[in-house]
Amino acid sequence: MTQPFEPLRLLAGLRAHGVEYVLVGGLASAAHGSRITMDDVDIAIPPNDDLNLANLGLALRQLGAEPVGELAAHRSSYDTSAGRLDIIELGEAYGALDEHASDEDLGNGIVARVASMGDLMELKRESGDLAAAAHLAALAHDGGSESEFDDPVEDREWPEWMNRIWNRFENVDAYLTRVVYGDSKTIHS
Repeated sequence: MTQPFEPLRLLAGLRAHGVEYVLVGGLASAAHGSRITMDDVDIAIPPNDDLNLANLGLALRQLGAEPVGELAAHRSSYDTSAGRLDIIELGEAYGALDEHASDEDLGNGIVARVASMGDLMELKRESGDLAAAAHLAALAHDGGSESEFDDPVEDREWPEWMNRIWNRFENVDAYLTRVVYGDSKTIHS
């Protein structure tokens, strides 16, 4: 399906059918201030909730959802008329995810339950996406804004692996800045 990506319309479809979920992934990161590129909506759903699954089924039908790829026991993906939707069932971990989540206004009257920054970092780390985990940690450390850090990397209270990743990001950013803008200008992501 080559439909336009309309994440708010997709979430509105879920809300219209009373689907309970916590937003995770790129859109959740964007709700916390990240400027990452996203091409799908990722949600976590509560386990063993037959009514919620029925509501989700109705929402997927209304959105013209078609399964994509292999359906796994705890993860499935769908192409919808509003873009890609990935659904994750975290089992008992959902309770803590929901407890730490907050209701966020995403715009156009769409309020969604959004995973906490700490839970998003942990989900990224568990999936093996250490670069995204480091990006979220940097964003969280800076209070939700992606401006320049005033403190040196060595003074940050991050795990050592994250310091190493962040140092490499800073080196790449400095190099690309010099290549694109020359030595006289600097920009910060």
